[in-house]
Amino acid sequence: MTHLWQKKSVRLLGLAAGSSVLALTLASCTGFAVTVNSVTGSYQPYNPMFATGGIPTEAVDFTVNGSPTENLVCLIEVFNDSGQMVGETVAGLGDPPGGWGSSPEESIGVSVTGDIFNGSSSNALVRCGQK
Repeated sequence: MTHLWQKKSVRLLGLAAGSSVLALTLASCTGFAVTVNSVTGSYQPYNPMFATGGIPTEAVDFTVNGSPTENLVCLIEVFNDSGQMVGETVAGLGDPPGGWGSSPEESIGVSVTGDIFNGSSSNALVRCGQK
């Protein structure tokens, strides 16, 4: 999958106040329809502060439908097969060199509670917007 952003321009933010604040913020932005292509289990590298092995992660691959003109902010939520949210993250995606083009594809890893489960596209909800 082609990544249209540079690693240095991707900023992952922890939300102490929860995703509802971000959802309200995104509601005031220009929103884009997003298609989740896949949810694939993997492990982030070992970090002794958090785990004794790899950190369970679901890689969410998605396509932003449209042609963004500025930086995007995306809220990514992952749900298990029972419908319980098991992970979420916020990704700030900077403009790639040459601009976005149409329908950019992205892949973002989301740390999850519990074991990886190699979900399907219905196991993730992604909302993206720009100011």
